[in-house]
Amino acid sequence: MKAFILIFGAAGAAVLLYTFKKLKLRYAFLSALSGIAAFFAADFICSFFDFQLPLNGFSIAVSAIGGVPGVILINLLMVLMR
Repeated sequence: MKAFILIFGAAGAAVLLYTFKKLKLRYAFLSALSGIAAFFAADFICSFFDFQLPLNGFSIAVSAIGGVPGVILINLLMVLMR
């Protein structure tokens, strides 16, 4: 199971890095800001369903680097690990 998560995470990181090569700095900043906002919004919504997202440096970094797809990746990983 852990190998699957590592492979899934590496594939997601590769896709995210490819998309950020095409973006300008302003769009990357806006994407990071929207990713962090989406993380806190998802954490708030998930709290109604008794499901907590991990609030640590790694999850915030994935949200900032990946934007909204990064938040979706964190949610999928948390559901798979449950």
